[in-house]
Amino acid sequence: MKAIFNLLVSLLLVVSVQTTYGQKKKSKKEKRMEQFAETKKMVDSKQFIFVPNRAFPTGGRSIDLTTNYGFIKIMGAKTEGDMPFFGRGYSIPYGGDGGIKYDKTEILDEKIELNEKKMRVSYSFEAKGQNDTFVIRMDIGYNGGTSVSIISNNRSQISYNGEISVLEDKKEDEE
Repeated sequence: MKAIFNLLVSLLLVVSVQTTYGQKKKSKKEKRMEQFAETKKMVDSKQFIFVPNRAFPTGGRSIDLTTNYGFIKIMGAKTEGDMPFFGRGYSIPYGGDGGIKYDKTEILDEKIELNEKKMRVSYSFEAKGQNDTFVIRMDIGYNGGTSVSIISNNRSQISYNGEISVLEDKKEDEE
């Protein structure tokens, strides 16, 4: 009787181990494809925010932005941005805030390009600030990692690295 009981317990252990470890785990490529599908969905919804973690001014060293907060929000047909700026200003009004800032404004000249093979999305648009016009280009990787380049009429070009994420509190942004 004891032998039959031990045999049944052993058999149950073997079956449970096989079902637990026998399931096919997703490959890296499958995980990346899923992440890329989520990223495409986020960009297509046009409800996301870019938050930088590093700035790359023209002709200077990279700057850590953990204490200099910034963002670019995409809210359907509108955008809002407040990014720290490090670099040369050519024609800045006296007492200007020094950053790249524009309030909720229409997105102009928008372009979205997908590269399925490299699993990247290129998103570019133009935004008008109070005293400047900005051409913003986002190169978005499969996992949401993003490189942003901003060209301004009144300042030198600057680039940022960071991530995009889903924009929360839609009601607050739509007001």
